[in-house]
Formats: sequence, C-alpha cells, structure tokens
Amino acid sequence: MILAVAQAVLLVGGTVTLFVLQRGQDRTLAVTFLLFAATIVTNVDPLYRWLDPLLGGFNLVTVISDALMVAGTSTLLWGVAKAVGAASRWLRTAIVVSCAVVGVVIISAFTVLDKPPTTTTFMLAAGSHPAATVYSVAQTVYLGLALGATGVICMLRLREARTTADRIGLWALVVGGVLGVVRMVVVAVMDLAHLAGHLDVTHVLALPYDVTTPGAVICVASGMLLLVIGHRTWRARRDRRVQEALRRLAPLHERIGIDNEYPRSPDPATRLSRVIVEINDGARVSRSTLTATERDVLAEAEAVLETV
Repeated sequence: MILAVAQAVLLVGGTVTLFVLQRGQDRTLAVTFLLFAATIVTNVDPLYRWLDPLLGGFNLVTVISDALMVAGTSTLLWGVAKAVGAASRWLRTAIVVSCAVVGVVIISAFTVLDKPPTTTTFMLAAGSHPAATVYSVAQTVYLGLALGATGVICMLRLREARTTADRIGLWALVVGGVLGVVRMVVVAVMDLAHLAGHLDVTHVLALPYDVTTPGAVICVASGMLLLVIGHRTWRARRDRRVQEALRRLAPLHERIGIDNEYPRSPDPATRLSRVIVEINDGARVSRSTLTATERDVLAEAEAVLETV
C-alpha cells in the first residue's frame, strides 16, 4: 500500500514535471508518464475499492489500468527510441501492431473469464481460469519484451550520453529493462503454476514479484525523468556557449560582416551559423585581413558550432 502510494506520487509528480520541461517539444515521454501514473494511481487499494464498484464491481478498473500500462510501455519504447536517435518506421509499425494485438487479446480474455467481485488481488482470485492465464501472460510478455527492448536500446546508446544525468538515466532504464524481463518470467511461471494448482510455487515467487514490479516502475520512471533533465541541461550549456560566441563575434561582425538578410530565428545556434557566414562573406568581399585575435575568436565560434 505504502509502496503503491510512493510510486503514484513519483509518477504524478513526474508527469507534471515532464509536461512543463517538454513544453513546446515532443511530449511522448510525458504521455508515457501520464499513462503509467493512471495505471498506478487507479491500483492504490482505497481508490480501487471506491472506483471499481462505480463501473460495475467486476474489476473493470483492472483491465482498464492494464490496458493503460500496455499503451504506456509502448509509448515508452517509442519515446526512448526517439530520444536516443534509434527511432525508425519499422519499429513504430512493430510497436503499434503488437500493442493492438495484445490489447485485443487481454480484453477478449477478460471478457470471457468468470470475473470475481471487486478485489485488489484479481489474479489470486481468478488465476485458476485459463482465460485469466492468457490475460496475464499476454500483457506480461509484452511488457517484459518492450522493457527489455528499451533497456537494449539504452545500453547501445550509453557512449553517446552527453551529460551525467543522461548517463544515469540510460543506466536506470537498462536496469528497469532487466527487472522487466525478470518480472515477465516470474509472473508467467506464477500464472502457469496457479492454473496447474501449484500454489506453493506462486507463494515462493511472491517476493521476486514484489521486488521486480515496483523496481521496474521506479527505475523506468527515474530514467525517463533523467533523460529529459539531461537534455535540458545539455541545451542550457549549449545555449550559454553559443551566446558567448555571439557576444565575442559581435565587434568583428560589426566591422566586416555583411547583412545577408536572413529571416530571424529564435535558435541561438542558427544565429551563430549565420553570423559566421556573414563574417566570412564580408572578409571575402572587402578583402579585409583579420587580426590573430579575431581569427582565434572566429575559430572558437566555429568549434562551438560543431559541438551543438
């Protein structure tokens, strides 16, 4: 109960933070946080016991929250792939198709199984039904594979981390992916054991389940937050370097720069690039000789531009 509330607070706070930090940018990770938050929040026991009877009292909140988790994991995989430059059309198609298939399977399985009245331990109450096993295993395998794929993508991009926050965020997502895969195996074995009547096996695996489930959520949530924070930190550093280069180039640009009448741009890197071009154009047209200091300032500005 306490752990579920802590996860809910982390996810709700993270959702607000990401929607603020990603204002005016792609908000895939923020949407992922929102879907994860909805999943965890609706499964806080007191809220679940109050909310589910309003929807009929047969655990409809369970299937809704599980569907949101599937959707959230899908957007996580796609969002992380985009954030680290690994997105592709085939990956997007694979995610959409697999998410749709799993959604259909779990909703169909939930529809045909004998549903118990409102309970916060749905699989313990319904796990002896074959349809419940299909319901749980289908989503568990998808979540595990998606989190595992996310971890692999992040592992392959560790060398490209530009800030400490980026690096820690990628490692957190890698650990979250590992925990997700372990959880997949644990839950699948528990579901099959429950179906076969081996409840002793489910009891033995209860501890690994209780560790890997919140562990995966916390690691993935922290990793997403750190990736966005790391990106914002890198952009702030870049903008400071670019602004300093623009300031140092201003006297040289005023002396020999040509106004090429470029349209205004809010991006400092674009403005720096245009100033460098105008200075080089002016130097060629006027055949002016740059001093050693001016050449150094121009070279440093060009170096800054290559790193952004």
